[in-house]
Amino acid sequence: MATEEEKKRNLARINAMIIYGLEKGLWDLLGESALATSATVGEGMLEVMEKTMGLEIAGEEPQDILTEIGRIFIDEIGIATHFDITHAGDEVNFKVKNCVLLRTEEDLIKSGIQPFMCPYLNIAAAAMRRRLDVKTRVSKIDVDVDGRECTLSFDMV
Repeated sequence: MATEEEKKRNLARINAMIIYGLEKGLWDLLGESALATSATVGEGMLEVMEKTMGLEIAGEEPQDILTEIGRIFIDEIGIATHFDITHAGDEVNFKVKNCVLLRTEEDLIKSGIQPFMCPYLNIAAAAMRRRLDVKTRVSKIDVDVDGRECTLSFDMV
C-alpha cells in the first residue's frame, strides 16, 4: 500500500500524464492551430481558481492579480518553488522555478509539440483579458529542464 506521500506523487504523475495526452492529442488533430485553445483553457482554469481558491480580479490592479496567481500556485497548491513576474507596458514575463510539469513540457518538446497548456501562462493571460478587456498573444514558452526553470511571456494586444 502506498504512503500518503507516494499517493501525492502518483496523483501528480497521473495529472501530468493527462496534460501530456491532451496536448499531444490536440496537437496531432490540429497542429499549430491547437495553440489557439490556450485562451479557452485559460478561461476555464481561471473560473475554477475564482470559485475554489478565492482569486478575485474585479477591480484589482493587474500586477496584484498576477502576483496573487503566483502566490496561489506556490503557497496553496505547491506546484513550483518560485514565481517571478514582471508586467511592463503590454508585455508580461514570468520565470517559474521547479514546476511539477517541467518533465511533461520537456516530453512534449521532444515529441515536436510546442507546450501550450501551462497553467501559469493561461490563467494569467485569461485574467488580463478579462480585467483589462484586451486580447493576448503568447510570445514565449522556453523550458530549461537542466536549470529547472521556464521562461514564459505573453503580449496584450
